[in-house]
Amino acid sequence: LASSTDQKQKDFLIQNVIQIPYLNKESLKKYTLVLDLDETLIHFKVDSDSTDEGTGILHFRPGLFEFLEQVSNYYEIVVFTAATKDYANPIIDAIEQNKIYFDYRLYREHTVIIGNDFVKDISKLGRDLSKIIIVDNMPQSFRLQKDNGVFIRAYWGKEEDDCALVDLMPILINIAKEGWDVRQGLRFYKDEIINKVTSNFYRKQLC
Repeated sequence: LASSTDQKQKDFLIQNVIQIPYLNKESLKKYTLVLDLDETLIHFKVDSDSTDEGTGILHFRPGLFEFLEQVSNYYEIVVFTAATKDYANPIIDAIEQNKIYFDYRLYREHTVIIGNDFVKDISKLGRDLSKIIIVDNMPQSFRLQKDNGVFIRAYWGKEEDDCALVDLMPILINIAKEGWDVRQGLRFYKDEIINKVTSNFYRKQLC
């Protein structure tokens, strides 16, 4: 017989009260690319000797700027982090400097909590799910739309030979150029993504 304790095994969903859809205007670009921040695009190491939590060393993932420059020709780009706005904005500003790459910035307040995970529900963006790809080093972040997700290996700031973004770039561009449903495109490139973007093997090779 099932007991009442079985309910404890179910995910507990908490949804923030925030305006939906998250993206408030139509894009001129057909596709939308949602990018995680920490350990996907950058690694930020807090200075343990400082009393200021915002003080530290910011490492850009190899190939980051070429990646953003190229994919922004085909995708509107949304940075979606589970971090707070106060933490994330200075880092995003450092990436952009005088070049605006990100059409939107989404933060922890835009996530939903399922169990212990901050989940990024991209159905709330207000875009066609067949045209949205999300890239994250935490696959649980896109657990609600697994077929739209790219699991990228984590970047910790020291992997100078990391090629994940460089290798992912032509895949994303080809999907957009071919006009695919992204879920179809990601299935087509599944093995290549696993081998070059998810796996640690390609860290041993030069980009």
